[in-house]
Amino acid sequence: MCSKLYWTTFLVGTCMATLSLSAARLTSLTEDDVDVYLSMRSVADVRTLWDSHPFSRVIEDPRLQTLFEPWVELYSSEETDTEESLTAVLEDEFGVTWDELFDLFPGQISMAWFNVPELLLKRAERSDVLVMAEYAGDFEQLDALMHVQFERNAKSQQEINPAVEHTMIEESFMGETLYFDETFDGEKTYIEDGYALVDGIFILATPEDRLRSAVEAIKEGPDRSLVDNAAYLRAREEGGRGDLELYLNLEAVMPLLNEALIDKFMLGGAFMLGLNAESIDQMLSLEAMQGAFVDIDLVETGLQMHSGMVYREQAGLLRLLAYTDEPMPEARYVPAGVFSTSITNLDVGEMLTRFETLLTTASPNLRAQFDSQLQVMQTNTGVDFRSALLENFEGGVVSLSLMPESGQAAGAIAETEQVFVLGLQNATALSDALEALKDLVPGFREQILTQNFAGQTIYSFQAPAAAGSGVSYVITRSQLIVSIGQMGLLQEVLTQLESGDDGFWQLAETEALFESIARPRAVARSFVDIEKMVLPIFQSIVQASQMAAGDSALDVQRLPSELPLPFYMISETNQAADGIFNRSYILPREDSK
Repeated sequence: MCSKLYWTTFLVGTCMATLSLSAARLTSLTEDDVDVYLSMRSVADVRTLWDSHPFSRVIEDPRLQTLFEPWVELYSSEETDTEESLTAVLEDEFGVTWDELFDLFPGQISMAWFNVPELLLKRAERSDVLVMAEYAGDFEQLDALMHVQFERNAKSQQEINPAVEHTMIEESFMGETLYFDETFDGEKTYIEDGYALVDGIFILATPEDRLRSAVEAIKEGPDRSLVDNAAYLRAREEGGRGDLELYLNLEAVMPLLNEALIDKFMLGGAFMLGLNAESIDQMLSLEAMQGAFVDIDLVETGLQMHSGMVYREQAGLLRLLAYTDEPMPEARYVPAGVFSTSITNLDVGEMLTRFETLLTTASPNLRAQFDSQLQVMQTNTGVDFRSALLENFEGGVVSLSLMPESGQAAGAIAETEQVFVLGLQNATALSDALEALKDLVPGFREQILTQNFAGQTIYSFQAPAAAGSGVSYVITRSQLIVSIGQMGLLQEVLTQLESGDDGFWQLAETEALFESIARPRAVARSFVDIEKMVLPIFQSIVQASQMAAGDSALDVQRLPSELPLPFYMISETNQAADGIFNRSYILPREDSK
């Protein structure tokens, strides 16, 4: 992408602003065949909000700066240390300050990409991109800024290839003046990009026809606007205010990607499994997906996020989203001290049944081979694996994670403990099936350790290379409990199960947290304590860097033991006939306000 487009992209990325359908002027000017659409509005509003926002105070905290010092030292060099900062470039070369730059673009800013599948599949050499921004200055000032960038772009490219030549040309179109950067790269001449200012809207686009079509849309209206798209409107209904809005037009993107994916399957020998292009297409049903979106809203106390997918019907892979109408699991065994936990009424048994149906859709032969393998295993062991494994789950899924106290120190190895709980119809059948599987793999049973705890038997397996991160499981009368990592959290869960006391999800404060986003018939909820989660993540990154770079890598001892991130995130998901939608809030804890 050319430098002018990069410069404008950077401007978009440094601002977060408010968007609503009533004020989405640029959205209404965007053609509905757009592949990816990103929009922001009211830079002035968000800057005012940011000044007193909790996130702003966090970023300025010295402890957080300490966290990033190793990265700065690792990736800095004498060359980068002597480069001018962006602030200096703006002031010295463009002659504006950050405040003055933002004042020039106080309203909505949007970016639209129109050939994403072609780029991904390498069927296009250059992007088809449209940038629009509401502009508050006069044309002379904008023209001066763009000429500075034109000269900077030409100079930077000539340093790489001295044969490059840039020429600014003008074109009259529908009573407006369009400016194009005509580029000669030493072999061919082409238009790199172009810009115009029409009715208070700054336009930057490539190729040149995209600029002309944008001018025409402003002057006469688009042939069909994105705001006329039914899937997009559905996303807006379920979305938030949209301070930052990202929309993926799957109706436009999926057909070409689906075709390429099917071709890849066939080239990979899928036909040998009895598959053909039509059956793969029916199995995947990717073209049932119409749109996906993420809205991010900066609110007074934190951040709100709305996301989801709109689909024509729940077909193909989408049918694996087998949520039930039953209440979500109570999960009384979840300890209050976890840093993340989720509950969902996803029916794993129904999901597996639907997966088998997909196999039949793809190829009756593939389903027959699968059934044949199950029959062989039953003949050899006397266990009906279909009923014991595939048809035995019910009652939703619960997950929870915990960082042990020993792993919360800055220099400690981050080994998060995770537990997953699935409901069972027949615990005995599952236990018999797993015992039979242990005998099917030579030497596997000898690697299983058992211990009794809180009235239950814990079965553990630790791979030789796992370095303490083993896998354990427990089968109770009605649940399969799987643990990854050390067994501290698993033992807490078993203790809680034995006592029958209320846990995290029964706390009055937990119920109060979710009141702000609760909707009837939710299918999933989750909670994350960000402060407890972030340090282990950075510890893992540092350790991975040490393994990759050796002695010159980051030093885990330099990470602060505490981080100024007193936030939590809560999420809730609902499913409708035409989509699945999620709402998430990041908010400060009451004691940190």
